[in-house]
Amino acid sequence: MKTDRYTLVYDDKCPLCAAYTKLFVKTGILGAAGRRSFSDVETTLFEKFDVDRGRNEIPLLDTQTGTVYYGIDALLELLGQKMPWIKTIGRFGPLYWFLKKLYRFISYNRKVIVAVKCGPGRFDCSPAFSLRWRLLFLLVFLCLNTLALFPVQRYVLANSIFSGASITHVQTLHALLVGSNLLLAATLSRYKAMEYIGQVNVLAIISTALLMLLAGFNKYVWSDPLLNNAALLLMLLFIGKEYIRRMTYAGTLRNLYVTGINIICITGFIFLLLR
Repeated sequence: MKTDRYTLVYDDKCPLCAAYTKLFVKTGILGAAGRRSFSDVETTLFEKFDVDRGRNEIPLLDTQTGTVYYGIDALLELLGQKMPWIKTIGRFGPLYWFLKKLYRFISYNRKVIVAVKCGPGRFDCSPAFSLRWRLLFLLVFLCLNTLALFPVQRYVLANSIFSGASITHVQTLHALLVGSNLLLAATLSRYKAMEYIGQVNVLAIISTALLMLLAGFNKYVWSDPLLNNAALLLMLLFIGKEYIRRMTYAGTLRNLYVTGINIICITGFIFLLLR
């Protein structure tokens, strides 16, 4: 297998992209010299692929044939060099359709997920804004976050300072919190509103993931109210720090109206959970 025939151009300001392309090099799927970032690619290489498409779907150049693969096709081509069966299975009709949609779902929302902009003076390889993929991203994780509240309430909140909050109460407060954020977004410009809602959604995803880990620990290892209270406090501090970083990215942190309402809503959410 000759891995040095391929050149993969990736978004070095996306930790997800940086991680899996680095893994390709470590496992020998891709040669070290074939991993190139958008920040340091020379003009001659840019001319060999569709730059606009490359922002949305990672481009892979076969230097021997001149063929350029994009997105899921690039990943299947690379993986297929070492594991041909992956390429064969991945190109199976229904599965291939699903993989393409999944790739776009992640790629078009990758900057929202990582909240890292390209540095000044560098080529901006941010994906094009897609309302369809952004709305789908928001809807999917809103549903998952809502469903996750059932085990969170049972295995975490019920064994903490919030033990008096029933699942109906928790879901009602969650719905009110979602509604307040939608109303706040309505006061912003269209693009900034989608950035704001996107970051709120990712903060909810992070919170849910941490709470689900704690729920699993409580269910299968050990459950203690004092431990849960301490863990919830640490999570709140972490999410607060992440809120500052992500709202700075979205450009709403200096909007005192939005930030003030956010603080009031979160404070009210916590207070009402204590009922």
